[in-house]
Amino acid sequence: MSSISGTNKSSRWSAVRKEIGRAGGALLISLIVTFVIVLLTSKDPLGAFEQLLTQLPQKTRTFGYWIDDVAKLTITGLAFSLVFQARQFSMGVQGQVYIGALAATYVALSPLGASWAGIPLGIAAAMLAGAVYGFLPGIAKAKLGANEIVSSLMLNYVAIELCNFLVRTNLPKPQAGVLTTNDFPDSAVFPMLVDKTRIDLGLILAIVAVLVVWFAVYRTSWGLKLRLVGHNARFAEYSGIKSTFIMVSAMTASGALGGLLGSMFVQGQTYGKLTVLFEGNLAFEGILVAIVARSRPLAVPIVALFYGYLRQGAQLMNIRTDVPAEVIGVVTAIIILLVSSSYSLAFLKRLFRRGVATAPTPAAAAGAAK
Repeated sequence: MSSISGTNKSSRWSAVRKEIGRAGGALLISLIVTFVIVLLTSKDPLGAFEQLLTQLPQKTRTFGYWIDDVAKLTITGLAFSLVFQARQFSMGVQGQVYIGALAATYVALSPLGASWAGIPLGIAAAMLAGAVYGFLPGIAKAKLGANEIVSSLMLNYVAIELCNFLVRTNLPKPQAGVLTTNDFPDSAVFPMLVDKTRIDLGLILAIVAVLVVWFAVYRTSWGLKLRLVGHNARFAEYSGIKSTFIMVSAMTASGALGGLLGSMFVQGQTYGKLTVLFEGNLAFEGILVAIVARSRPLAVPIVALFYGYLRQGAQLMNIRTDVPAEVIGVVTAIIILLVSSSYSLAFLKRLFRRGVATAPTPAAAAGAAK
């Protein structure tokens, strides 16, 4: 029995090393391509690349931007990972973020927001609203056969435009024409963990979310059923698992995480209020985090750490040099292509060895000449 468990552990660590090598190799290749692009587009390529790679941790303020991004990318990566575990392709996290932010805003700007309950009720309302919004495309697919990609994308537009409309017309704001609501009371804004930074309660929420999702996926019967449905939905049905229920519940749980992210945006130190188009497409970038992490909850924050660094480093490079921030889009596209394809370090080694083996040796070339 011990030999079997030892074999399982060694195979597990082998898989971990393989994935780390794959992700690290993809990152290295993408950085090389990025350097070539910067070399061709910048008057000072070495200075621009230095801004990208080394300047972010040198100031407390920029370090706080990075960690804040990491916390938010972790939540959105977890939301997409849950859906991908069930082999569904719902793209609705962005809409769930906006709906969750709206719910948190109504709580924060109500009399409850000025009390001790402002933060917990705001978070709870945001997660509930996001869960309902995640449930809608799931039940539409289960009962009506609607394509979850199309329905979730359309619901994103509904949520974004609804949020913009309410900010402009219904929610209290400082003055006419301003595209933000009134500032939330301090009792409804997440407390800072590090002074004069954006590092706030959201970081703790992200850590807790990672542990909860990992436990739910790998230590509960629901998680086992979720993974079985993801591997083979038909076999799961034959085994007595209600794959429709599992799929809808996964999308609902993903929606709750999306709503939590909305609360982290508007109740966090980044804003402390609701503003038009507040999330800047960060919620959608969780797709990259989930793909690179292979939908593994414990790998999501690690990927978010590196991607958040590149994301904030690109913004610094855009502000302080002549390189446009869109260059980082090239990096992310290459990483996705390499990690989601059959690319691996072993493949490169085999390719190199095959090239060496097919190359004629001097002795063989001399024999052929004779």
